[in-house]
Amino acid sequence: MTQVSTAPVAAPTAVPGPTGKLRALHAMSGNPLDYFNDLRDQYGPVVRVPLGFRDLYLVSDPEAVHEVLVTSHRNFTKATMSAGRGEWVAPLSVIFGNSLTTSDGEYHRKQRRLIQPMFHHERVAGYGRAFAEISDDIQSGWKDGARLDLTVEMTELTLAVVARTIFDVSLDSDAARTIRTGIPRDEGPLRWDSLPFARYLSKLPLPGNKRFFEGRAKLDAIVYGLIEERRQGDGQGDDLLSLLLASRDADTGEPLEDYQVRDEAITMLMAGHETTANALAWSYHLLGSNPEARKRMHEEIDEVLGDRLPTIEDLPRLVWTDAVLSEAMRLYPPIMGMARRPLEEFELCGHRIPKDSFVALVPWVNHRDPKWWPQPELFAPQRWLKNPQPADAADELTGHAVQPGRPRLAYLPFGAGPRQCIGSSFSQMEGVMALATVGRNWEFEPVPGFTVDPLARITIRPRHGLPMTARRR
Repeated sequence: MTQVSTAPVAAPTAVPGPTGKLRALHAMSGNPLDYFNDLRDQYGPVVRVPLGFRDLYLVSDPEAVHEVLVTSHRNFTKATMSAGRGEWVAPLSVIFGNSLTTSDGEYHRKQRRLIQPMFHHERVAGYGRAFAEISDDIQSGWKDGARLDLTVEMTELTLAVVARTIFDVSLDSDAARTIRTGIPRDEGPLRWDSLPFARYLSKLPLPGNKRFFEGRAKLDAIVYGLIEERRQGDGQGDDLLSLLLASRDADTGEPLEDYQVRDEAITMLMAGHETTANALAWSYHLLGSNPEARKRMHEEIDEVLGDRLPTIEDLPRLVWTDAVLSEAMRLYPPIMGMARRPLEEFELCGHRIPKDSFVALVPWVNHRDPKWWPQPELFAPQRWLKNPQPADAADELTGHAVQPGRPRLAYLPFGAGPRQCIGSSFSQMEGVMALATVGRNWEFEPVPGFTVDPLARITIRPRHGLPMTARRR
């Protein structure tokens, strides 16, 4: 038995957990967030959940999560979905192919080394002007007192950013229009891909499956068309698609094949815009019901920016704005969860976890654990202040999230270890720049009587959108 233990024990024990497969399946296919939290509270940091022919193991202890994602990551694979006849595939491979998000082993390490330079801080900083200009353009059409669905508006904003930075196309181009309508957001396989038996459901002749595969075909046609355009050009572009085409394997000097470029480009497109859009929408939702936090953010933006657009150089002074985004991602993490399959039986927190089981790491559960987060349901950006103002000292939550000695993976909006999201700095920078740009002129008020209902699929977003009233400052 492979020993992957966060604490030495004399004899590993069975993992505690509920009984009843039907209840677990119903909770998992609906909205499992509260269900997972309840399981942690009732059974502890490692919980066995019966699902069909395989068990799911919910792991929430930060040190145990570190063991899975970092220390012993080679003992786990992302190929968690059984495709029959001994074949395993990774969640989201049905849309992302064999990209950084879905690949494993040496292929993943090779691709990561190849793509990592595209996300170095200096290159990401070069996109800062685009972040600000696009955010400014999106808000220019809003009217004072108008009711806006911020999930729609922020999706438009982040889609414009990735269209520019990945493909170097504008939001009103034919390519961007097709991308907007062709992305299969919550159809067929993407509706079920967090479930261990998702691949079987995707083969059923359901309308949602048909729409998904039609949307994927439209998206592929656009991306392969853009790849062909770049190959016919001079290869000097600064967009990420051009950089992918220009990259060469360090050992062989070989370029990426078209299908490899397609997989990485679509992964960047889909993973890079919806997660940030949700983070921004949730930020405005939380600020809407916390006027003091909202006022402090606007005061900071006014002091730092005046009447100009933000630049990358302003980011170190947008401390509270950055804290707002970090706290929003604590309460509403960008992704639903991470799944791993142990390649051998292993030991974790004194419990025996079987080979080929389904190990789930759910940031929502970690981020709301009262053991690590005092008043976990409270929106408190002051948690993230490293150098608080004197007036903040009386608040016991001030600086709590950045105190020395806290488990690092009590907070994991972008994952951790060798598979941490390669675009995390891109996303954080984009989010703060967007909040600062929009915040120069606008604030948003909740719509009376509207109840926000989080929907957990691959990402966590408002089930019925997020209507808010725009007020010009």
